[in-house]
Amino acid sequence: MPLVAWDKITVPKSQGGLGLKDMIKFAQTLHMKNLWEIAAGGQSTWVKVLTAKYLYNSDIWSTSRTTRCTHLWRAIVQAREVMKDKVTWQIGDGTKCKAVGQPWHEMWSHFSPNNAAQRRVTVAQLTGTEGRGWNNQKLIELFGFYGALYLAMTFPNGPLLTNRHDRLIFTPSKNGLFTIKAAYLLLVSDSSQIGHNTITRDTCKLIWHCKGIIPRARLFLWRAIREALPVDALFSIRLARQSNGCAICWAPQETVAHVLFKCPMASQVWITSEFGLRTDNLPDTVQELMAFFMNHLDSLQISKLVTIMWQIWKDRCKDCFQGKKSRPVQTLAAASNIIFYQQAAEKHFSKNICAKEDPPVAMRYSCWIDASWVHSGSHGAGMAVLIWESEVLVQYCLKPGKATSPFHAELLAFKCALQKLLELNISDCKIKTDCLELKLIMNDETSVSEVQWQAFHEAMEVKLLWDSYRNDRNWICAHVSREFNHLADHLARYARTRDIDCTGFTFPAFKDL
Repeated sequence: MPLVAWDKITVPKSQGGLGLKDMIKFAQTLHMKNLWEIAAGGQSTWVKVLTAKYLYNSDIWSTSRTTRCTHLWRAIVQAREVMKDKVTWQIGDGTKCKAVGQPWHEMWSHFSPNNAAQRRVTVAQLTGTEGRGWNNQKLIELFGFYGALYLAMTFPNGPLLTNRHDRLIFTPSKNGLFTIKAAYLLLVSDSSQIGHNTITRDTCKLIWHCKGIIPRARLFLWRAIREALPVDALFSIRLARQSNGCAICWAPQETVAHVLFKCPMASQVWITSEFGLRTDNLPDTVQELMAFFMNHLDSLQISKLVTIMWQIWKDRCKDCFQGKKSRPVQTLAAASNIIFYQQAAEKHFSKNICAKEDPPVAMRYSCWIDASWVHSGSHGAGMAVLIWESEVLVQYCLKPGKATSPFHAELLAFKCALQKLLELNISDCKIKTDCLELKLIMNDETSVSEVQWQAFHEAMEVKLLWDSYRNDRNWICAHVSREFNHLADHLARYARTRDIDCTGFTFPAFKDL
């Protein structure tokens, strides 16, 4: 048995619904979009085809062609009933908007062209000499005496033409442009006021934006405020039967407010809780109760109160269907655990893991570096500069000096890479290393003071060089997995195994080590 009507569920959350899409209304908004394109004089091929086929002797606002046509055209004409009061022409130079049958004044729907010549007359042709005032003869010819009198009283100085083009305005939209979102909200706005228990905007904010409430408890609160929980009072109305009363205390009427607050099982929990709440004089609906609590409690207390309400409902269901009774202390303890874990989760995931981030910028050059070090002290550095991550520009095998640790060797390799990039005059480059600690230091995510003491001075020097070099260059330091850094790793191993002492040597064809 559906406890909430579908037209209430499809209302936006800010208006008391769940924000689910009504596909019938959504399809209607798409047809409204098609109507907008035709009315605005779009230049798409499909607009030209439909205009030539169905509007050869009329316009979109006055056509009555709904027989012997496609389903698409019939749906577009039906959408006209919603759109005709929501669009208007913003007159600019008056050359695009037709004078008769177009929504540029409030009484436009009462006038229609009598022939093809009148259909082609634009607003600009209604002006008097030098583009000022009205052309009274033309005005009376098109609109009659009383229509001309209405326009002359509404626009005493004429249509006030400007140098801008005429623009079709969709009034529900903020910027005047037609959007699917604005059209859909227009269609569902009438559904938001259906029913006797309409949720206020403040209550909607409480349900969906109050911190500390878990998602399932939010949905439970929405159902409770909607009086959509499966209680006996609801079933007696839906099934047209006599009420059986409360299943716990045998009260004559079991409502949502009774189950959550006034039943002896629930009232003992509220008296025992930190609120010390007496429930005998509280309002009779959950929406009135939440409005009362919003005026007297802060957001943290409200989150605790909602969690206790949800736990009371779960314990009540266990008692009715499983015969498991819970004491007030057990109910409050379970609610406290839920609140504790929810607060811990919100603190741990303070950053939205689904937040949109800017995509990484594609850079022309990338420099892959790595170091190879063994306990005997032998080490080497490898560096490869690639163009668009595919073509190898140059490769180096380096012996940068003495290193006391693997991290020290990575620092020396990074320092040599900076010097080589300066020699190559590369100002746009992403430097990639498989040493995470090095990347954190260069991007100021870790302090240099946390570096192992053997490499502290070298780290300070490299950090100063990095900060000074990238001030006027577009250099980025990024971390990559060791499996993807195989080219620089091979170069570093090659340099370590060679018993030579030189600053570096180049292998232009050194690709397949």
